[in-house]
Amino acid sequence: MNPSGRNPYDPVVRSLAADLLGYLRLPGGTMPSGFTYGLFDLWSKADEENRALIATGWPLVAFVLRTVDTGGEAGLRSIVED
Repeated sequence: MNPSGRNPYDPVVRSLAADLLGYLRLPGGTMPSGFTYGLFDLWSKADEENRALIATGWPLVAFVLRTVDTGGEAGLRSIVED
């Protein structure tokens, strides 16, 4: 939790992080829309060059995907939870 008691992340980022938890079938996640689900799936198959292309078009999606790549489930939960 942030020392101020407020979650510092934008609501869209928080929603995407919750969707990614759902995509990964982790507790507390929400089911992403078909398009977002497709982006998550594409990311898992993409090399770094193609991940950069995804990040150019959908930077907030790339942010949460890179968060799970580097911080795992705990990184995602830090975004979702207050």
